[in-house]
Amino acid sequence: MAAAARQIPIAAAAAQPVFPDEILEEIFLRLEAAADLARASAACPSFRRVVSARRFLRLFRSLHPAPLLGFLGRMGRSIRDDRFFPAEPPHRSASAARALVRAADFTFSFLPEPYIWILVSVRDGRVLLVSKRILDSNLFQDVVVCDPLHRRYVMIPPIPDDLAPASVPQYRMKALIPFLAPAGKDGDEEGSSFRIVSTLLFRNKFIAFVFSSCNQKWRRRSITRVGSSSFPFGSRGFTHFYAHGCIHWIVDSVCYSLMPDTLEMKFISFDLPPNSDGLKCAIVEAGEGRLGLLTLGDGSIDRFSKIWGNNGVGAEDWHYDKTIHLPKDCDGANYHWRILDASERYLPLLAIRRVYHDFRTPVLYFVLDLKTLLLERLCTLTADNRVSRVHLYASFPPPFAVPSI
Repeated sequence: MAAAARQIPIAAAAAQPVFPDEILEEIFLRLEAAADLARASAACPSFRRVVSARRFLRLFRSLHPAPLLGFLGRMGRSIRDDRFFPAEPPHRSASAARALVRAADFTFSFLPEPYIWILVSVRDGRVLLVSKRILDSNLFQDVVVCDPLHRRYVMIPPIPDDLAPASVPQYRMKALIPFLAPAGKDGDEEGSSFRIVSTLLFRNKFIAFVFSSCNQKWRRRSITRVGSSSFPFGSRGFTHFYAHGCIHWIVDSVCYSLMPDTLEMKFISFDLPPNSDGLKCAIVEAGEGRLGLLTLGDGSIDRFSKIWGNNGVGAEDWHYDKTIHLPKDCDGANYHWRILDASERYLPLLAIRRVYHDFRTPVLYFVLDLKTLLLERLCTLTADNRVSRVHLYASFPPPFAVPSI
């Protein structure tokens, strides 16, 4: 009898019900980080079955932003110098970034003629590359979008002749580098759709061409600059940002905004605050339906904001919100700071010591989370390996990343 009594708890434990998949999904969807999800999936086969299901991955990706894993950039002048720089410890994505490096092909060897392509834009795990022939001739052809993790690619059709400006000699035009944009209202449920924006300048006209992967078509919209004979011929004055579903370009002290989801791709423009340096500014979302402006100063960033409605920017002036103080170097002096290529969620910053003695001096790369305004160091390079233009790479690491093309 005593032996039988001792066996009751064991039998009762074995008879405990197993959680159904629906309950496990609800629990796992509440995990904030992909790393926590990976640890949960490794606990047992039933957890792994639920987490690896395509339906669950789609739900998880829709509820949680993809973690920032590093950036792509070029160390030298050669096309072969393009490489991926993973997030380094103590960054929270360092382990996931190492898994990405092992799984992905950032040499793009799976592309046809892999060494003719130049990396120009990164978004949602996709990479946009153009042929060197584009940069030499300003022609809108030989553009490819690829997924380096799953080694997939798609060739983009050229802009139709009927959309190109007629009766304007090619030597009078300036084609700016194309870039990837959010899918917008055209996006599909699987998250595999994307858009490409390619821009063209001539005299005082600024033309934007937008390609949608959903209908495989290009659309065109142009704006004429007011109060000036022409736009500056150079890409440095045309840094683009994303906020509230729009694409924003800062030219001098004016911001030109394209609304690609409207029927005719509406263009609007507005002035920046007085004494703003366009090369030290970034357009961001400021929360509560407001448009934000970050201006880089000496050791700090100031944030301004104004109302952003359905019809563009309201008539109110910019309002000062707050100042974000940036870290100092080991000697207590301010770094030389520079704003790099931004995304909707993160603003990358380059920090260089004001006085350095040799090329082994560290060059620091930080990212500012635009929702929390928290600054986090991403990685460190030496001055001789410095990358001046970075393309942030945010994606779910394997095995939770689904093909983006």
